[in-house]
Amino acid sequence: MKQTAYGKPILLNSDGSITELEKIKVLKESSIQELIFQYPSCLPISDIDESYNPIIPVCIELRTPVGPLDILMITPDGEIAIIETKLWRNPEARRVVVAQILDYAKELSKWSYEDLQREVNRNLERKGNTLYKIAQEYNPNLVPLESDFVDSVSRNLARGKFLLLIAGDGIREGAKAIAEFLSSAAYLNFTFAMVELNLYKGDGIGQLIIPQTLAQTVKLPKLVVEIPEGLRISREEDEDSLLQQSSKELSIERQREKQFFIKFWLEFVKELTLDDPGQSIPNPAKGHNLYVYPANSKKAWISAYFSKSSNRVGVYFRTQNDPEGIAINEYLDEFKVDIREELGNEVIWKWEESNDIGVRFPLEDVYDPASRESIKEFFQIWINRFVNALRPRLKRMDTL
Repeated sequence: MKQTAYGKPILLNSDGSITELEKIKVLKESSIQELIFQYPSCLPISDIDESYNPIIPVCIELRTPVGPLDILMITPDGEIAIIETKLWRNPEARRVVVAQILDYAKELSKWSYEDLQREVNRNLERKGNTLYKIAQEYNPNLVPLESDFVDSVSRNLARGKFLLLIAGDGIREGAKAIAEFLSSAAYLNFTFAMVELNLYKGDGIGQLIIPQTLAQTVKLPKLVVEIPEGLRISREEDEDSLLQQSSKELSIERQREKQFFIKFWLEFVKELTLDDPGQSIPNPAKGHNLYVYPANSKKAWISAYFSKSSNRVGVYFRTQNDPEGIAINEYLDEFKVDIREELGNEVIWKWEESNDIGVRFPLEDVYDPASRESIKEFFQIWINRFVNALRPRLKRMDTL
């Protein structure tokens, strides 16, 4: 009887010797949960759905009306992942955990952003917009404006758009039955995958955990389908055709936006001129934000941005909320009155609240070709003004 679909792993040591690794089963559900939460990079997200990469851990045991879900994660773009960890030694538990994760998805699809924020704050004993702060702490340069992030999370909740991921040991057995069970659950716009965690040990080297996407051995359809309210779509038998169809349905708007941004920023960067000859011209962006760094550090930045959901474009300056960013903020605080005067009354000043100053240009449609030249002119004027007001002072700080 075949025990595994893989050969026995071996370790080639630096001295030329070989250590055979033996498969062991001593994982606990709590240890799987802690491992994934602390080291989310162990999840093969790119093999499952690249749009959920990078993935950021938020909290463990998030309370919901249908029970606590194991791990909640997000992406800088506001995508949501629900992760359940399970030991699969009890065959009956397999369908139970799949039904459970679907229950969590169904419940979260009823939540508003405020509901999710409340439960995350309760779990972490924090206050404020914790989800956004966690995303910012991961990498502020990847995270959109707060309003855009909130809108994205809200849309994903309302659409039931989640990554549902089950991680455990021995999942490969019985996976086909689980896939068939999912065919009756196409009422949510989710991506489902299972990750098998294989644990090995070798003499003198400790233990090795190898995560493996189950789809490599048993094909599972990813039910990533745009579903209008009240419409139920059944699973296609051909996985490839479903994925192609889903990709077309879901990505057409995203692809149009991506092409728009690539073309726009290429044009804009070629035309951008700045009074300060020492300020480097930014590289063309591929998304909503173009970043200009007026200091030697990337802990302070000027960003030109598009916000479709808020019907505006804008330019803002911000510092990162860490010791280096706070030091920059405190230094510039001495020149606050002068900076404010140089930038003028059009600027919205949120310096004390969020280390943020910015200016906005309201538009009915930010992608309207008729507004293209006006947007470029707006960005040109305000990026230049922000650089002129901030860079000389930041250069002085670098010499202190």
